[in-house]
Amino acid sequence: MMLEMNRTPRGNSIRNLMTVAALASALSGCSEGKEPAAPDDAFVAEAEALTARFQSELQEALSNAMAETGPVSAISVCQATAPAIAQNLSLESGFSVGRIARRNRNPGGSISGDFEPLYAQLEATPTEDGVPAAVHARLGDRQVYMRAIPMQEQPCAACHGTNIAPEVKAAIDGAYPEDLATGFEPGELRGAFLVEMSTSTEE
Repeated sequence: MMLEMNRTPRGNSIRNLMTVAALASALSGCSEGKEPAAPDDAFVAEAEALTARFQSELQEALSNAMAETGPVSAISVCQATAPAIAQNLSLESGFSVGRIARRNRNPGGSISGDFEPLYAQLEATPTEDGVPAAVHARLGDRQVYMRAIPMQEQPCAACHGTNIAPEVKAAIDGAYPEDLATGFEPGELRGAFLVEMSTSTEE
């Protein structure tokens, strides 16, 4: 059994449909003889729009906090604002909207096994043609869209980079005792936006 998967830079048309035979073992529990449907263009378009809104709203909140009170306050803003934005977008769209990362700040944003191949693609190539790369696929009864969050020098380095101020590190440790999301170099994959839609009612 093979999983059909697309990889698309943000803002470009869907391209480079790839079959990934290595995923067969991960899908061994699925019924044999039935190829999964190709990713749905309408879902991908809406997922891209939701992701753009998530990024824009979160960036605005963080930029305001950084400008007004500095990175220590931005940590608490991110801790409260990011989940609120994700919840609002999820309720509005009917999809599940969030963020995941291998080196996560919140353990709730860890990568489940079926997302691993998609996330690994983004780790290998976080950007394409100068914009964050994206991948999408059908995984069982879900349709999934994932877009890279590459590490940026500013303002991300203040809280996620290799040279974090002691007071900022103390604030991170206080808010996120299990934090793994520091030590990133510019251009590395820091995480990914994730949009999911159930396909169980499509049949």
